[in-house]
Amino acid sequence: MESHEQFSSTLSYVATCMSMLCGGTTSLFATYGSSFGEVLGFTQYETNMVASLGDYAHYMSAPLFGYLTLRIGPRRVTQAAGVLMFVGYMGLSYAFDRLPTQRNQASHYVATMSLLFALVGVGSKAAYMAAMATTASNFRHSRFAGIALGVPLSLYGLSTFVFSSVKAHWFERDAGPARYLLCMAVVSLIAHLLASGFVKLRDSAQLAVVGAKRRRAQSAPRAGAKGVKGDDAGVDQSSSAEAIEMTETRRRRMTTSDPDGETSSPELRRGSLDLTQSTPVRPEPTPAEQPIFQRFSRDPTAWALLLGLICFSGPGLAFVNNCGTMVRAMAHTTTMSEEQIGQYKDRIVATQSFFSFASRLSVGYFSDVWRTKLRLPRAGLLVLAAVLMIYAQQMAAQVARLDDLRTLAVLIGVAMGSAFTLAPTITAETWGAHNFGICWGVITLGPAIGGHVCNLVFGFSWDEGLARIAAHMSPIDSDRVHCDSSCFAPAFVTNTKIAYAGLAFFAAVLLMPRILHVLGRKN
Repeated sequence: MESHEQFSSTLSYVATCMSMLCGGTTSLFATYGSSFGEVLGFTQYETNMVASLGDYAHYMSAPLFGYLTLRIGPRRVTQAAGVLMFVGYMGLSYAFDRLPTQRNQASHYVATMSLLFALVGVGSKAAYMAAMATTASNFRHSRFAGIALGVPLSLYGLSTFVFSSVKAHWFERDAGPARYLLCMAVVSLIAHLLASGFVKLRDSAQLAVVGAKRRRAQSAPRAGAKGVKGDDAGVDQSSSAEAIEMTETRRRRMTTSDPDGETSSPELRRGSLDLTQSTPVRPEPTPAEQPIFQRFSRDPTAWALLLGLICFSGPGLAFVNNCGTMVRAMAHTTTMSEEQIGQYKDRIVATQSFFSFASRLSVGYFSDVWRTKLRLPRAGLLVLAAVLMIYAQQMAAQVARLDDLRTLAVLIGVAMGSAFTLAPTITAETWGAHNFGICWGVITLGPAIGGHVCNLVFGFSWDEGLARIAAHMSPIDSDRVHCDSSCFAPAFVTNTKIAYAGLAFFAAVLLMPRILHVLGRKN
């Protein structure tokens, strides 16, 4: 029975990893984002509006899917993720293949394309929340919670690397992204429907029994070393484990109370329950037992983490969504062909994704060592990620060569991957794994807000720079206007200032426990 349960748990974990690998594809927008202007005639501001609204839908749906995962289970949420991504990608494919391409009609399609990309974002977040809430709950008693969360998170970051490489090998010669988006629709649907057949939440009582058995196995050698007879120790430990299994459901019933404050257990009211058993008595409500959303919304640590992610992720997402446009801006002075420019753009996106994957995996392990061995708070690593983001934004404002974009992709990939591994782990440890779906869902609203603001800053800066260059050219050459780094450098100057604010908020997350402790002693 135990081996069957372990096999089932392993399948569930593998299913969540597969769902994350095929679900983190919203960042692929950078590989086909320039097609909105080239095929449909969108301005850069309109293209970034599509990306921003997709990010909004992606992140703002997180609380809903975190709640639904705990309410109806991760299986149905994963199935919904596959359907939503299929509809979104299929609609985008149809739009690029069939819609007219006259520039004067482009504004009519902004809302339609935004809605379709929003469906992709919502589906991606549904897969993310189902996988993360399941993993956080199933591994909440594990010493390796950081690496357990880090593996699916790293695969979520690797998703863009995998599918951008697919595009570079099989779809780069296409005139538009229609066939590529059709492929993404089919893969997303099949992968999530397969994953939904195996993913599941383990029962809390079951986890408690498994934890007790693990502790029993670990304590047996220590008991023998202290001179305890092996048979007696085995009997005591066996009876202890059996007691946990037999009384778990009864204990949950006995600890609930009716409105009059009396226990709701019928055995206790009839007097038939053996009161010699160790029965926990429910204490008076404390602040820690208040409704989680009320407790969470009043916690200054939650606000610091939310504001930190707004100011940290916004500049990062501005690069992730617009790196393809930046490649085209820096490549027009080279001798590269259109196909080579497209391949280079895909490699930049893949580089960012790969280093995001690598940092998620390595930081997940290193943060466990940082927390358990060195006894240091994980938030200290968040501060280091913010410093790296500031350096990357300063570099983006001073880009001089095409190869600088590859270095930027590495730095931002590492910074984003680190933060999005540490932040959910901190959330689960601070407010409890059983509240992860709701708490992390609220905190992930931050990237939606930050990404929207910084994407619009980039779009405004680009269109303003393009108009400035066009004003110095003759009307005959107006159709051959090309932007260079001067079109996006002002945007990253602004984003650098925003990243500094993110550093300040992450430092507040690090220092908040000590600040609250000092204030509590004074009161």
